[in-house]
Amino acid sequence: MDTKSTGIPGLDEILGGGIPQPSTILIAGNPGTGRTTLGIQSLCYAAREGEKVLYVCPTTKSESSVREILSGYDFYEESLNIRTYNISSVERDPLTMLVDLGNAVASLNPDRVLIDPVTPIGFGFPEAERRRFMYSLNSAINDWNAIVYMTGTMTTVEMCRSVITDIADGVIYLSQKIERVHTDRRLRVVKFSGMSYLSGEHFFEISASGTHLYPRIQVPVPKPEWNSERTGFGIEELEKFMGGGLFRQSSTLLAGNTGTGKTLFGLQFIVDGARKGEPGIISSFEETPGEIRHYAANFGMDIKELEERDLVRILCVAPSEINACKHAAELQEHIEAIGARRIVLDDISGFDHAFGDCSEKRKHLSNLIRIFKDKDVTSLFISGNMAAGSDPLVSEIPISSFVDNLILMRNLEIESDIKKALYILKMHGSIHEKRLISYYIDSEGIHIGEFLKDR
Repeated sequence: MDTKSTGIPGLDEILGGGIPQPSTILIAGNPGTGRTTLGIQSLCYAAREGEKVLYVCPTTKSESSVREILSGYDFYEESLNIRTYNISSVERDPLTMLVDLGNAVASLNPDRVLIDPVTPIGFGFPEAERRRFMYSLNSAINDWNAIVYMTGTMTTVEMCRSVITDIADGVIYLSQKIERVHTDRRLRVVKFSGMSYLSGEHFFEISASGTHLYPRIQVPVPKPEWNSERTGFGIEELEKFMGGGLFRQSSTLLAGNTGTGKTLFGLQFIVDGARKGEPGIISSFEETPGEIRHYAANFGMDIKELEERDLVRILCVAPSEINACKHAAELQEHIEAIGARRIVLDDISGFDHAFGDCSEKRKHLSNLIRIFKDKDVTSLFISGNMAAGSDPLVSEIPISSFVDNLILMRNLEIESDIKKALYILKMHGSIHEKRLISYYIDSEGIHIGEFLKDR
């Protein structure tokens, strides 16, 4: 069997490469989940590729009305063949529809067919007769030698009980959860005969351009070798205290209270790399690109000039809008596009809006770390979700247990003065300074000072 692309971003990856021809695919879900959009988008893609496609639509609308609705999508193709059937008639007399549809398919010989929806067909029959009709429909479909999509309005319970899931080669289930400011849409493959598909739930979005899927993160197998090269912030005194700097491909958590300069350390890390020919990415959940550029310029760092040379890219997503899988996919696209070697996520509390519990957040961040290591990227995670005056040595800090390096930052009151101090709590595989180190920030940037006693 030939494998055909669905033409839907992300879906081929989930399905293991595409859809075999011939095959029958059920796209199920509750109303409003995007079943029709998914099917029509794939038909229109195939039409653009020169395939013959047929849209079979049991409806109360005319063909011209259906075309008018579909034309609102950017992907719509005028060459799409549409055949409408009165929905009340197909509920009572589906055999007449089946005969007419068989003639239409014999005349057109389509490569792909969408029956949308299939669930009302024969709805007026007793269940036993309806099952027999569905087997007849399946026999006809087997003679078409085409990719046949069928959509169905079903809950998960109804899907499991339906005869349609038995006759389909593949079953895709769509779901949605309407949040206060956005809709959380997910897709999962229930079965897909003959293909090695990616299990689990995958996020997707629907817009005028169609459906865009973001496959869940696939964690790469850890590399057996350890990169012994060093990198850092471009601050000589600090790197000396680190035993020579951060190891390449390592992950670092920079945690501390408000006002300790965590963002500035992150910018320093990225700019130092860019100046050395190592492109970097700044992922921010709170500040806009303009705010980041302005803040960096106050300390002598020209982020805009580095962006123009494609040595730095800024990705900003509001916490309330974050989709974790989409965000991960965008990060990977930027890494590949500029050959990034450094990345900063500022700050990871932004993921709180994307996950219902801390364990899911930790799992996602752990997966990101593995991806960055696999792509030869040194990562810096910033965490600022600690109350002012709290002791970072005893505070629960997300991902602190599985990052390679942990640097804690705090404000100290010493003789009526506020001093900034950092503590290198751990560095895997490296000797490092274990005393409290003072630092200060002025218009020229970050300066490392003397050792302090924590009183």
